[in-house]
Amino acid sequence: MHTTLYTLFMPPEGCFGDFGLVCGFTATPQVLGQIRRSFTGEMARPVLAAFIHPTVNAVSDIPGLAWMWMRKQGYSLLHAKVALLGFRGQGGDGYVIRLAVSTGNWTQDPLTDSIDLFWSVDVDCTAADPQDVADLRAAWVMFDWLRARADCSLIERDYDGERPDARLRAAIAELPATRRTPRFIDSRAQALNVQVVERLGSASKADRLILGSGYFEAEGEDGGVPERLRMALLQGKLLRQDARLDLFLNPQSCQGLAPRAQVLENAGWTMRRAMSDLHGPDARLHAKFALLARGDRQASGRIYLGSGNLSRPGFETAANAGGNLEAGVIVDLPEGLDWRGRKGIRRLLPIQFDDTVAPSALQAGEDFTRPEEPDAPPPVSWLIWHRGMLSAPGDLAVAVLGPDGAPLATPCPWPAPAPSVITLAQGGWRLPVIAEGVLVIPPPPEMTVEDVLAGLGSFPEPPDRDRPEDGPEGGEAMAEAADAPGAPPATYAIRRMMGLLVRLGETQAGIDPRDWQRWCRELRQNLCAIAAQEQAMLGFFRSAGANPLPVLADPRLCPDGADLALLDAALAAVAAAWNLDDCPSLWIDEAA
Repeated sequence: MHTTLYTLFMPPEGCFGDFGLVCGFTATPQVLGQIRRSFTGEMARPVLAAFIHPTVNAVSDIPGLAWMWMRKQGYSLLHAKVALLGFRGQGGDGYVIRLAVSTGNWTQDPLTDSIDLFWSVDVDCTAADPQDVADLRAAWVMFDWLRARADCSLIERDYDGERPDARLRAAIAELPATRRTPRFIDSRAQALNVQVVERLGSASKADRLILGSGYFEAEGEDGGVPERLRMALLQGKLLRQDARLDLFLNPQSCQGLAPRAQVLENAGWTMRRAMSDLHGPDARLHAKFALLARGDRQASGRIYLGSGNLSRPGFETAANAGGNLEAGVIVDLPEGLDWRGRKGIRRLLPIQFDDTVAPSALQAGEDFTRPEEPDAPPPVSWLIWHRGMLSAPGDLAVAVLGPDGAPLATPCPWPAPAPSVITLAQGGWRLPVIAEGVLVIPPPPEMTVEDVLAGLGSFPEPPDRDRPEDGPEGGEAMAEAADAPGAPPATYAIRRMMGLLVRLGETQAGIDPRDWQRWCRELRQNLCAIAAQEQAMLGFFRSAGANPLPVLADPRLCPDGADLALLDAALAAVAAAWNLDDCPSLWIDEAA
């Protein structure tokens, strides 16, 4: 059960975040950063791709989150708020896909005083329900449409030998065929209102229509979208003529609905203030929903919730006809919901039937202000660092702010270490940097054996560097060695090293070959990082003139089909960092 915007991105039990697609109208650095951290730990490749309406305030510098630079093509506003997330099973091949639809933006508002709604479904790819499959495929098609209107090059290249979306793409492709009609809808080619009318009704006419929106169209003299939707449902014989009509809104901010409120009341509409048990009395309704229902005591029916406000561009115009790109779902109400009572429908929707708002009390409030959009996206999506030089893809001359803040044109010198983010001199765009074929992330600090095992011991799940680790599970042998300061130095060093190698070998032998390149890179980085903290252990092997690392290259400790040359190169780099590169293998006599 998801309770906040952040929990929508938290992995299901027994899984970790692999890769996901997110779209929205607005996003803020704080919220996107927490979303990324909720989804998965730090990795040297994109783990989330964000398709956000073009803005001069692009959040393009969050580690692991790839900003998809949208072109203004085929829509008025990119207003849909959807996430399609892939999660890998821990220690196996399992894969779970989550589809989440939100009425709120990826900002602080849904976490504080904005009343929003969201819907989600988790799909185990080994036993996928046909209806869920239809929804996933429909959302995937919408994201493909977005891909065609964005610079997606940052997620269309290999990292550690594989594209970041490879597993999610394969999982979608392998889902079984289904003929179910998707619950997920979007407005790429057809306006939401047409789809809502087609799918919201059932065999029996409804006697209640309940609408909610945080924004309404700005002008007009008729009853607006609410009344036009009612008339369409009547014409389709889906709603009774004497049906009860409730419209939930923000009384202080009704835009063009305020002057036409009397027309709506005359047509039978009752205006009401939204009510949420999770929010205070000053909360603002931002959710958008339409409920077509029946029943006196218990409610049954279907509900639409999504991004489309009750306005012409949001609800009645397709994106390809000049409207917004919107998305939502149409789902059945759960059985057994009472109309009244805190355990009834109020658990799901911010509605109440006690208080009304007179038409004369409604105010237009502030009209919608279109966000500032850039004239053009940046010339490139990332920069490249290699051996002290910074360059741009295609060897383009791009003006960047150098280490001292002065403008430089690429290619240009940039001393080590490689930066993780570079600021462009024009536009102030902040772009990620790629080195060694992967995203630059802050290098691991000086580490201990326990630090290494805490991370690589749970591989391929990335370590979470945002919270302290208590040490590796099952690391009792390491703790015993560390807690025995009276042990002879040789015994202490040997036991500590053997404990490290045994744990790494056990993990390494079971690695998926698709993760092999990443394993070798992270093994090199992490083992090199213990050189300073583990001098007592490493010094013993330097004095003995023996290199213990070659045991990890034993084919019995490597997965079938692995490229052993990658491992040999990694172990050679570690041996050099440990000053053991001139020492023969500790296991040479055993091999003989």
